[in-house]
Amino acid sequence: MLLALVSAGLTSCSSPDTNKAAAPEPSFVLTDSLLNRLQLDTVRRAPMRAELKLTGKVAYDEEHVNKIFPLVSGIVTKVNASLGQYVKAGQVLAELESSDIAGFRNESTAARATLATAQRALASTQELYQGGLASERELEEAKQEVLKARAEVQRNQAVGNIYGTRSANGPSRYQVKAPEAGFVVEKAVNPRTLIRPDNDQTMFTISDLKSVWVTANVFEDDIAQVQPGQQATVTTLAFPGKKYQGTIDNAYSALDPESKVMKVRIRLKNPGNLLKPEMFANVTLTSHTDSVMLSVPSSALVFERSRNFVLVFHDRNNIETRTVTPTSSADGVTYLRTGLKPGERVVSKDPLLLYHALNK
Repeated sequence: MLLALVSAGLTSCSSPDTNKAAAPEPSFVLTDSLLNRLQLDTVRRAPMRAELKLTGKVAYDEEHVNKIFPLVSGIVTKVNASLGQYVKAGQVLAELESSDIAGFRNESTAARATLATAQRALASTQELYQGGLASERELEEAKQEVLKARAEVQRNQAVGNIYGTRSANGPSRYQVKAPEAGFVVEKAVNPRTLIRPDNDQTMFTISDLKSVWVTANVFEDDIAQVQPGQQATVTTLAFPGKKYQGTIDNAYSALDPESKVMKVRIRLKNPGNLLKPEMFANVTLTSHTDSVMLSVPSSALVFERSRNFVLVFHDRNNIETRTVTPTSSADGVTYLRTGLKPGERVVSKDPLLLYHALNK
């Protein structure tokens, strides 16, 4: 007690300079290293953008899909392409032994023989006509027979070009060829498969997959927010960090009778063939509205205790934690109803660490 009183007396008797109160130090000072890493964004007014989330799936681009039907009946003797294989244009996919080809070749041979006979008859009639032993009518009839026979030969040649069998000789074989390069996405034949004359099933389906469609479902109460030409961002479960940008190129004019949703179609380029048909897809549509509101990057918000906060930066010694009221978010931007003023600066990168340091 005595020592304490002495100490107090000495303090009270000390000079004014030693008794002068020191200036209060700031409660928080931002270090130079943290200040250099800090990212700030300015609060500004901006046209509000609406965002609509849809679900859908990846599908073939039907404008780049070739369904290959057999032109003739017969028995499949060889299959040269497997499911998923990449084939070139003109590559032989399968071969058939066909009685149709045999019949066509017989007709082609007969047409050529008929033409040769008609040409000989015409030459003979011309000699007789010049000698006065044949009439002009007989000569004209001989010419018509040659024209008919030649037309039949030309018809057979055209059919041969369609069948890919230009020669009248050889086995009665029909080759199924790829009309364009792409991947074999469907295959319905194997060796010894019988192709009947009334068959209407595809043998192969080929798609190049350089572009795909994404079909998304729009519920009836969201139809007014969707229109052709609207920007769309597509993500998939297989590649969640990868975003594909596209636009709606078609909105169907009727609802699906079973699911009661409207289908919209988005065409996407598919580099590397990463997007596979039947993949599930998440689609985000963005559109501008007439409203103008305060906006900040969505990364600037800190959510805690059921409220949203931002860190308002005044200087390195004065960073304020302020409550805000967001209305909506779109494309990485959050629109605010209250809490900030235009021109203020907020911390927009990793604000959570700084928030905990300020609110210990």
